[in-house]
Amino acid sequence: MHRYRVTHTTTYRYESTVSSSYGQMVMLPREHPHQRCVSSSVSVEPAPTDIRERVDFFGNRVSYFAIDSGHTVLRISAVSEVEVDDERGALPADDSVTLAEAVAAVGALDGEDRLMAAHYAIDSPRAEVDRLVTNYAATIDDPSQPVVAWLEGLVAKIHGDFGFDPKATTVTSTVGDLFETGAGVCQDFAHLAVAVARAQGLPARYVSGYLETIPKPGQPKLVGADVSHAWASVLVPHLGWVDIDPTNNQFVNSRYVTTAWGRDYGDVAPLKGVIYSDGGKTKLDVSVDVARLN
Repeated sequence: MHRYRVTHTTTYRYESTVSSSYGQMVMLPREHPHQRCVSSSVSVEPAPTDIRERVDFFGNRVSYFAIDSGHTVLRISAVSEVEVDDERGALPADDSVTLAEAVAAVGALDGEDRLMAAHYAIDSPRAEVDRLVTNYAATIDDPSQPVVAWLEGLVAKIHGDFGFDPKATTVTSTVGDLFETGAGVCQDFAHLAVAVARAQGLPARYVSGYLETIPKPGQPKLVGADVSHAWASVLVPHLGWVDIDPTNNQFVNSRYVTTAWGRDYGDVAPLKGVIYSDGGKTKLDVSVDVARLN
């Protein structure tokens, strides 16, 4: 079992006074079979007039806050301690179930399982299954291939075909934008993996969270130097949800901390909201630290 403390702080500095702010946060880790949230808290400065938490349709923890006093700085900090199972990401060494058999098993789902899978099987705004996606999926379409090997190939292909460039896309980018620029970030690669899996008939969801970074030998780990991360999760009925990370060309393991999942980034944006101001520039600073405690 790995235990982590995750600290995620977002600071907005406004050129003009903001009279009021209303925001929604998805920054606290959720629980799943391989992860347990030991403790978590959110702090907002200046002090909000209202703050509360709810669970959304997808089971994510969503916090809401309202600030009705004037301010030029808004700081939101989420601190959590999480335990992640050592066996997370373990897959069978010899899995002969083919892609075609896995797709057929999805079609055979019934009851609540079928209903939940359906939410992740259809298009979503940032991961649309269009002609570009279907053509891309066709390049690795081999129904007779073991589904685990197919997922491994999907991850490797996205990793090899697209460059990593934080300036190439934005948080509003779609899969189409990724094809146009030829580069992007983890969010874009996760969206493409989700869209390709859906194109093949496997439900897939977008996952947001964090990845423990390991410094180079002899170098200290810098506090605040980590970043939030995103990957894809694909439903393979006989294995459950299999998490894949095209950014790092690997299956997700115990170094990953899950915050939330949904159809795409739009469902799980860490922070969004509305401010009332006379205008002016806004400066944004984000600091993330993932510290292993054991």
